Amino acid sequence: MFKNSILGGLLLSLSISTQAEIWEDYALSEEVIEHTVIAVQGNYLDDYLVRLERTWVRSMEVQKELGYVTDYSILVSTAADSPNVWLNVEYPNMAAYQPNEEKWNKVNEILAERYSDDEEELDAIAKGYEEIRTMIDHQIVHKVTYK
Repeated sequence: MFKNSILGGLLLSLSISTQAEIWEDYALSEEVIEHTVIAVQGNYLDDYLVRLERTWVRSMEVQKELGYVTDYSILVSTAADSPNVWLNVEYPNMAAYQPNEEKWNKVNEILAERYSDDEEELDAIAKGYEEIRTMIDHQIVHKVTYK
C-alpha cells in the first residue's frame, strides 16, 4: 500500500511539473509545410507519379525558381495500403502560402511558355486525376524545435 502511494505521488508530481509552454519549452517554425495525403487506386501508382511529374512537379519547379516555395517533395508507400502518396510543399512563412493573383499569373505564364505544346494533354492529365485518386487529408503544419 505504501509503495503504491509513493508511486502515485511521484506520477502526480511528474505530470504537474511536465507542462510545456510554447516559446518557453519549444518553438514553431515560421516556415509552413502544406501536407496533402492521397490514396491512389491499386496498380495506378506508377501512372499517377508520371502524371504528377508532367503537371504538379513542373508547377512546383517554377514556383521554387521564383522563390514562392522553399522546397517540395513526394513520398510514397509501396505497400498495398492506403493512403499511399504524400505531397509536401514548404513555404518560407504563412504570408508566402497565401493565394496571390500576381504569383498565380506569373507561374501560369512561365508554364505556358515552357509547355504550350503540351497544353491539351496536360489538361486531360489533370482532369483524369479524379478517376484514380482520392484526397484523404490536407494540413498546414509547422516544424517544432525544442529549446
